[in-house]
Amino acid sequence: MFTLFSLTAADRFAVTFANGQWNMANFIMVKSPRFSHVGRFLQNGDHIVNFAPAGLSNDELLHCREAYAAMLTKTKYSGNVTVSSRMSFDHRMAPLIVIAPELGESADGQYPELRDHYEIVLFDEGINVWHHRYIDGKPSWYKLAYIKTSFSPQTIYDLQVTLTHTAKGPQLAIRCGGNEFGCAMPAEFTAKEYHLGIIACEGINRFYDFRIK
Repeated sequence: MFTLFSLTAADRFAVTFANGQWNMANFIMVKSPRFSHVGRFLQNGDHIVNFAPAGLSNDELLHCREAYAAMLTKTKYSGNVTVSSRMSFDHRMAPLIVIAPELGESADGQYPELRDHYEIVLFDEGINVWHHRYIDGKPSWYKLAYIKTSFSPQTIYDLQVTLTHTAKGPQLAIRCGGNEFGCAMPAEFTAKEYHLGIIACEGINRFYDFRIK
């Protein structure tokens, strides 16, 4: 079993991913139920980058499952939060911020594993918001919202996601690169606490910091 912690909405958390400036003990690496491996991040001078096998072309990396890496806060947060990260991608896609109310365990009991969660994904043609579900032991997903615009490779963007609990239900607001849009969370989102974090997938992704307020 994995022992996790909670904080109130008043708490703050901020790290820079520069070498020697952050503590992995504040995070947990998490497995995807779609893949057999558990990914990892490598430390570079002022950022972390997802591990990927050497010798692959950019197009091959887009479909390389071994490049997937997910890292969440060990702490769970509650209430209204804004989570943000400065990030970039080397080719086309797809660094993201993730909101994960609950975690399960891998089949061998060795790793925490994603269950129902929400991904706010930056890529070259815009931002997608995906709702990933886990029903009867099977993962599935659908696009909850999106904006079409252009983001450039090898450019650092500050992706900001605000989750607000309103009288009409929880709402998401997303800001990045001068763009802003929002959406209502689905009716089944009733979580009071959630892990927050980052995921790298579909190519080489770089993360420079991570902030919660």
